Amino acid sequence: MKQHETLLTVRFNEVDSYNVVWHGHYIAYFEAGRLDLCGRFGMSPDDLRGLGLFAPVVDMRCRLRASAGYGDDLLLKTTVVPAEKAMLTFSFRLYRLPDMRLLAEGETSHVLLTLENKMLYEVPSELASRIAKMMAYLDAE
Repeated sequence: MKQHETLLTVRFNEVDSYNVVWHGHYIAYFEAGRLDLCGRFGMSPDDLRGLGLFAPVVDMRCRLRASAGYGDDLLLKTTVVPAEKAMLTFSFRLYRLPDMRLLAEGETSHVLLTLENKMLYEVPSELASRIAKMMAYLDAE
């Protein structure tokens, strides 16, 4: 399966006095990749709100492998784990450029809720169409 690529650069405010990225910023990097991928297919938070939905995180995992520092260029690879229910799970792998050292890997899982906080057990057809386009993009080699 193809992975969507997002380029990032570590900013000064993301590192501590040892020039190491604070661990919480890795989740923010994952979020940047998810938003970059979803935005291509009309699934940004604003797009979902327009469909009367939102997709809160219900589970997340991050495993740190090595540290990034100020000014490092990063490559985030994002993909979607296929699901059979009204849930989206994104998988992430973060690398330092140019050596492609794996820095972190993880997942976030999101359920679908209406704006009235009612959980959906089936994906609405308009959103299903957008998810299908995203999956076709990720299945293309």
